[in-house]
Amino acid sequence: MTSTMIRSLWLCVALVVNASPSWAGGTITGSVLAKQAKQRKNAVVYVERGKNDRYPPSPAPHIDQKNQEFIPFVTPVVKGTTIEFLNSDNTGHNIFTPDGEKFDAGVFNKGETYKYTFKSEGAYSLLCKLHPSMIAYVVVLQNPHFAITSEDGTFRIDGVPPGDYTVKLWHERKTAEPQKIVVTDGGTSSVTFELHK
Repeated sequence: MTSTMIRSLWLCVALVVNASPSWAGGTITGSVLAKQAKQRKNAVVYVERGKNDRYPPSPAPHIDQKNQEFIPFVTPVVKGTTIEFLNSDNTGHNIFTPDGEKFDAGVFNKGETYKYTFKSEGAYSLLCKLHPSMIAYVVVLQNPHFAITSEDGTFRIDGVPPGDYTVKLWHERKTAEPQKIVVTDGGTSSVTFELHK
């Protein structure tokens, strides 16, 4: 190996080390309280604004149409993410949203797919013109520090940079007061949301 190659190798190592953050991040945990147990799941808990201006899109998610339902029911993603929609039913389906950017995929049949890139933050209801009972949601966020509540209403968000934040909750029908929180490197902070009309 020549001296030039060695210097290049060390330069690459230095760039990787310097590009790595000096923090491991903290964790936000908590729960959602609601009168009805079924309302506790599928809420999106998220850090309102991250430390950076731009974040890479979420890993390519899929939303399926199966048994005349959208699966999953709620999909949170980072702005700029492209979602692939699939029709797994033996009947034709449509996907459209009246919210935000508004799009209409037209009708597509079993095995066919449709892709859409969500460029603006906000909550988008997904509907099917052929089957009015079908509905799902895509929640487009500024950063990847979010989680969906489980069946019992609990959630966990790892790898949040240290700092002061406002943590919010999105729910299809309910609201909850935003929570102020301090995240420390390697620490765990907890919040509780109470759903109301």
